[in-house]
Amino acid sequence: LINDLVNLAIAEKDHATNSFLQWFVSEQVEEESSANAVLGKVKLVGKSGDGLLMTDRELAQRVFTPPATGKGGEK
Repeated sequence: LINDLVNLAIAEKDHATNSFLQWFVSEQVEEESSANAVLGKVKLVGKSGDGLLMTDRELAQRVFTPPATGKGGEK
């Protein structure tokens, strides 16, 4: 979906919108990378109960970092 929006902004030569959307593109790439890393760990441990428990504990230790706000304080 985000790629469709970027493609539309480019087609319309709407450079401001394209620039605005780049943050969302970067965020999407980062989230997909994170999800693939978790999936890789789960595939690695397979059906090992101990491995799944360790992976679960590791994931529970993650700290949520809220997105940065813009100049005016908006998100």
